[in-house]
Amino acid sequence: MIAAFRYEMRRLGSLRATRRVPGVAAAVAAGLGVAAALAVSAGASERVVALFRLAGTLPALGAAVVIGAAASGHERHHGMRYVTLAVVPRRTWLTVAKTTLTALLCALTGVVVALSATLGYALALAWAYAGDRTLIPDGAAADPVLQGVAPAAAAATAAGVFGLAVGWLTRWYRTSVVVAVAVVGVGLPLAAGRLLTGLPAVGDGLARAEQSLRDTPVLSALLNPRVLTAWPPLRSGLHPIPPTSLAATALLAIVALAGLVAGAVKWQRS
Repeated sequence: MIAAFRYEMRRLGSLRATRRVPGVAAAVAAGLGVAAALAVSAGASERVVALFRLAGTLPALGAAVVIGAAASGHERHHGMRYVTLAVVPRRTWLTVAKTTLTALLCALTGVVVALSATLGYALALAWAYAGDRTLIPDGAAADPVLQGVAPAAAAATAAGVFGLAVGWLTRWYRTSVVVAVAVVGVGLPLAAGRLLTGLPAVGDGLARAEQSLRDTPVLSALLNPRVLTAWPPLRSGLHPIPPTSLAATALLAIVALAGLVAGAVKWQRS
């Protein structure tokens, strides 16, 4: 077991995706945070500002999908699977190690990207208004830095596991990654929004679950109300709820776990 974890740590550390993608995602998220703050200072509509802030959550999910797909699809794409099995013959331990380390790395990526987006927004907002908080419009103040960490980490973990499953299940590595990013960033939020609309009982259950999380003293300071709740300014239907909302994360986790089981079984038998 220890050998499997040690081997996977070295292998993941050697991939370009794990070395470059998190940094690029953090830079993009910070830029989107700055753009949202500048939109506020320019007097843009609430919908435009919400679009920028919503876009700031996407780099974390995209990066997590790429990392997860690289963790499993890289071996298939480059024919390195037999090398892996020669070093660690126990496929079960390899599966456990690969899944665990990928989930941890993606959660860390989600945290870093969320902090980058929040800090970019807060610093740009402070610069635009010369540090005078009284000039900032109502509802546009920067959220506390830590409030976006937990939702982003949870969503990125689910996205990374989904990417891991995609890498196991498909043969076309690069094409499958592009499709998986589109599914996570657009498809699942749309599906979650439709699900909440069609099944009010599910929405009520998620609302109660969210409230119970907010009532937990340890978690209340880590949950961002702009992220977990519905996104009312976006009435176009493009994103009924943000990709890192509780509903989208729950749906993504269900899909990711189902795909992970199918992918792991396929990898074990092939």
